[in-house]
Amino acid sequence: MASSPAQPRSRIASIAGLIVALGAPFLLPLVPGQAQQHITDIGQDSVVVVFEWVVALAILAIVIFWERLPLSSIGFRRAKRFDFVAMAIAVVALFIASGVFSALARAGEARLNQATLAQIATLPLALRIGMFLTAGFCEELMFRGYAIERLTLLTGKLWIGGVAAVVLFTLGHLPRYGFSLSLAAVAIVATALTALYLWRRNFWICATMHALIDCGGLVIAPAIAVHGLR
Repeated sequence: MASSPAQPRSRIASIAGLIVALGAPFLLPLVPGQAQQHITDIGQDSVVVVFEWVVALAILAIVIFWERLPLSSIGFRRAKRFDFVAMAIAVVALFIASGVFSALARAGEARLNQATLAQIATLPLALRIGMFLTAGFCEELMFRGYAIERLTLLTGKLWIGGVAAVVLFTLGHLPRYGFSLSLAAVAIVATALTALYLWRRNFWICATMHALIDCGGLVIAPAIAVHGLR
């Protein structure tokens, strides 16, 4: 699909939007108590949820009031039937890639993940639901819908937005995962979501897919882990 022909009222507005979308996640570790993030820390998780919604609302405000562009310019389009087919294809591809990755992962890492999932299960369910909904909407807005569309608009090259989305999304998870197998898994997910966006240019199917992936990690897998440890 071709990118939207709409032009922002000011290129400065789009540059500022990119700074917010791609730079804000790297400011989060500067917030007191967020230097080293732990997904099982209720306080840290709550701060992340609030922070990401503030960033998302700031981006939407820039699009509407400064750039004076429609939300369709960042992928807010009605999903068509084939969009869901594309999402299903992306889910299958991600499942296969994750299976190969898991087979290559060390057994010790797998045991560690099992223990972490059991700890995640102790977090309030409402918080975990808020976390995966926030990740689905806010992170896709930052790294896919806005970043890819505006980098493409400013550079004229779609691939630049795609590469930036994968690299910066992955690096943005460094404070939580460090240089570990978990970060490699994040890179796999980032690649799948970015490929889906580049293919369909639809924010909502990417947000849905992202939310479903995180729902699996925050709700479904922890429940299975707890059941398996009994």
